[in-house]
Amino acid sequence: MKKARDLRITGVSPLSGVPGGRLLVRCRGFEPGLESKVFLGNVEAFIVSASEDCVLIQLPESPCSLGLTLRAGDETSPLFPFNLAVRLAAELHPVMNPVIAPDGSIITTISGGRGQEVDMPLVRVTRQGDKIPYSCEITNPTGLAFSRDGQLHISSRHDGTVLKYTDFEHLEVVAEDMGIPCGMVFDSKGNLYVGDRTGRIWKIGKAGRKMEFASLEPSISAYHLAIDGEDRIYVTGPTFAARDSLYRISVDGTVETILRGLARPQGMTFLPEGDLLLTTGYKGRKGVFRYSPADGSFRLHIAAPILVGLAVLDQTAYLATGDALYTAPLPGSTVN
Repeated sequence: MKKARDLRITGVSPLSGVPGGRLLVRCRGFEPGLESKVFLGNVEAFIVSASEDCVLIQLPESPCSLGLTLRAGDETSPLFPFNLAVRLAAELHPVMNPVIAPDGSIITTISGGRGQEVDMPLVRVTRQGDKIPYSCEITNPTGLAFSRDGQLHISSRHDGTVLKYTDFEHLEVVAEDMGIPCGMVFDSKGNLYVGDRTGRIWKIGKAGRKMEFASLEPSISAYHLAIDGEDRIYVTGPTFAARDSLYRISVDGTVETILRGLARPQGMTFLPEGDLLLTTGYKGRKGVFRYSPADGSFRLHIAAPILVGLAVLDQTAYLATGDALYTAPLPGSTVN
C-alpha cells in the first residue's frame, strides 16, 4: 500500500497579495513536476520555481479564493488561508495614489496619455465597486488630495496647474506655473505641498502664496508624496538610475535620504500607527513594503506587481495598478 505523503503548506510570505505579484510558499511533500500544482480557490497559479519545500508562484485572478492548496498527483493539501486582492474596478487610468473621500468612497482618475482629453477623467468608486464618473474639464489629472475642509484638489501634469474641485461641482485654479505637478499632500496647518517632477517641491500657503520648499533630483515619471504626523514629507520619484531612494523633508525644508536601493518606488501612504506603506521593488521582490520610522525596519507586506499607488481605510487597502483598482484586507487585520 502506497504511503500518503505529508503534503501541506507551512507558511507564505507575505500574507496578502495582488494578482500578478509573486508569492513565496513554504511547504512539505511537494514534488516539482507536471503533476504538481498550486491553486488559489479553483484557479491554478503559475509556478515560477519550485523545490520540495519552497514554491514561488505568480498570483492569478481568483475572486472567490479563500486560500492556497497544493496538489501533487492525486493528493491535495489542507487549505492555507491567504488574502488575495479582488479587483474592485477596471477601465481606469490612475497615475498616483487614489484618495478616500469624506463619505468613504475612493476617488481615482482616467488620466489619459499626454495631452489626451477624456470626457470623464475623474471617477468615484464605491466600496461595492460601482463607478461614478465626473464630467470635469481637466486634462491629465494626476495627483489628488483632500484639504481639511473636505475639498478635492487635483494637479494637472498637462498645463502645470493645481485646481480645487469645490463640492465636486466647480473647478477653480489654486496655483499655476507648477512645472509638471504630480503628488500632493496637506499638512496639519492646511498648507499644500506639490511635487514637480522636474525637481522641486512647492509649498502653497492657505492664502495661495507659492514658494519653492525643497529640491530633489528630477524624476522620469512622477513625484509621489506622503506626510507623517510630524508634518515631515516623504518623497519618491523614479529616475534613470538603476536604484532609487526614499527621501524625507523636515518642516524647515531639509532633505535626508531614508532608504536606498529601491526599484521604481511610487505611491505611499501612512498607517494610523505611524508606519509607511510604499509600493516598490527591493532586493528582487516587488509589492507594498512596510517601513517603520521608529526602528528602521523594511519588509514586504503585500506581494504585487509594481503599483502606482494605494490608500487605506478601516484596515482595508485600495491598490492601484495602471488600469484597475484592487481591494484587500491589510495583513494582520480582520475585515467583515
